[in-house]
Amino acid sequence: MGEVLHRVDYDLDQPARPARPQPIRDAILRFMTGPRSAGDIAEHIERPVPTTTGHLRAMIRLGLVRRIEFGTYAPGSYTGPKVRLPQRRSESPSALRTQLVALLHERGSVQGLHLKTGASEEMVRRALRDLWLSGLVAGNEAEGFWLVRWKQKGT
Repeated sequence: MGEVLHRVDYDLDQPARPARPQPIRDAILRFMTGPRSAGDIAEHIERPVPTTTGHLRAMIRLGLVRRIEFGTYAPGSYTGPKVRLPQRRSESPSALRTQLVALLHERGSVQGLHLKTGASEEMVRRALRDLWLSGLVAGNEAEGFWLVRWKQKGT
């Protein structure tokens, strides 16, 4: 019990750990040739807008990206004027998105949602994509779709 624990001295000659891959950051940086809207970036990296803006906030802290207006980002080296790009518009009717949100408390397929709403499968797909980009819905056509806040653990 009376042993003295010695502090470990790290060998500074050891090579540093290799850098962790940053595929999302790299994809964003390749896409950021000029000012871009958060929605455009999200579609490019195939992530919801809330996830994308989280990545962008981390990149802002590193000085890789600048926020130049609401929802508009540019490379960290951008010195141009402030630009406010138009935000991505939904490609589906608001009424259909509202209807889908009410139905997605349980996992649903495109075909099942098409039958329940009477909307075409293409319109259901567009509405689900809009809801997915907004971060409200998760899933895909193989697994089905569900509301993010209602997804049960283990399902």
